[in-house]
Amino acid sequence: MDFKTACIMISFLALGAGIVKGWSDAEKKKHQPGSEPGGIAATGTLTQDPAGITDEFSEPGDAQPRTEDPATPIQEPGGDTEIQPIDISVSSQDDSRLDKIANQIADYKLPQAAREAREMVQDSGGMARELARQLEARIKLLLAMEPREKGKAPALKEVHQANQNVHICTAVEEVFDGYKLKLISGGLATLRKQDVQEVRNIDPSTGRRILLTQLGKRINKLDDPLDFYLRGVRKYYRLGLRDEGYGLLNELLEKKDSDLVLSVLGEEEAENLLPYWNLSNGSGVAALKRRAELRSEEIAASPPPHLVASKEPASTTSPREPVVASKPPPRQRPKNPRPAKPAPRLTSADNSSMQEIRQLIKKADTYYVNARRDEKKRGDFKKAYQTLRTIQARLNKLPSTEETRRTRAQVSTRMLDVSKSLGFFD
Repeated sequence: MDFKTACIMISFLALGAGIVKGWSDAEKKKHQPGSEPGGIAATGTLTQDPAGITDEFSEPGDAQPRTEDPATPIQEPGGDTEIQPIDISVSSQDDSRLDKIANQIADYKLPQAAREAREMVQDSGGMARELARQLEARIKLLLAMEPREKGKAPALKEVHQANQNVHICTAVEEVFDGYKLKLISGGLATLRKQDVQEVRNIDPSTGRRILLTQLGKRINKLDDPLDFYLRGVRKYYRLGLRDEGYGLLNELLEKKDSDLVLSVLGEEEAENLLPYWNLSNGSGVAALKRRAELRSEEIAASPPPHLVASKEPASTTSPREPVVASKPPPRQRPKNPRPAKPAPRLTSADNSSMQEIRQLIKKADTYYVNARRDEKKRGDFKKAYQTLRTIQARLNKLPSTEETRRTRAQVSTRMLDVSKSLGFFD
């Protein structure tokens, strides 16, 4: 091929490339959005033409235009809806589950009961859920308030005297000229050897029955919740009577005025457990019942829905008067919350009472120290406990300020220490 032919071929190729380039540029301009009504957009989808035809290959994420039927009326939000009552009934299935959890609590199967109560709280609703929350709160309280020190029942002994008197003792110590007895009542006695006829060991089952009999007589006289816990529940645990002590603890939780017992566990722990105490005593159930009553009153005050829908008057009116459809008032929560109660403060009379309480605390500490130093003054343990109990009664009459709550917790801790040092049946 000569030089002339090569130049002609190159010219034809350049002309063809220019034609292809021009056609390509024209096509690109045609693909730009808004160039033509039915053209292809730059995203690869067809824009909607006047006939409403769209490309069938649009991507899943692309939003499709929403068409509305002009014949369908548009409903505005907040229309007339029927107010439904709150159902506070419990089905038979939920009732059986609640009974099962309650039986597990009574049988001291707390881990299983806690697990099933939590599942029921998550799965149920309405009254069944609140009752499950009540049982769950009781389990929380039982785990927190159960005494940790679990002692062993003492081996009781019988000391028979020559004059036919019999003493039941928790310990008998033989000394140089006689016997030193620790009586089951908590007192001490010393007998000469010639006055003691025989010392017998009591069978453990018989001794347990004697302990329960003597304790039952004392506990039946304890009306105050704090005494019931310190001198009842904790005493049973210290004597190795866990099952009976656990039953007393369940009995204590059923009393609605026993939240003072929480102060024995410490100020911070008492504040953390107070919501569980309220739930255990039915605060959640009572709140649901109140909401159901309010809903029933609201339904009774609202006109029937069928009258509102048909625009009929709720009462008899004159034919000449125009009938205006009444709508139920919208339910709105109050914008302003309930005003907070002012913090309680101590008056001058309360401050003087606090001064007297501090003096009584020092007096109780003196009794406690004397009883620990001198065995002959063991009766001062009881005086210290009674003094501290008097302090608690006075603190309950004062406003619940930070100072009174802290003092109440300190006094409860002292009562716990003194109760450990008291006799078996103080």
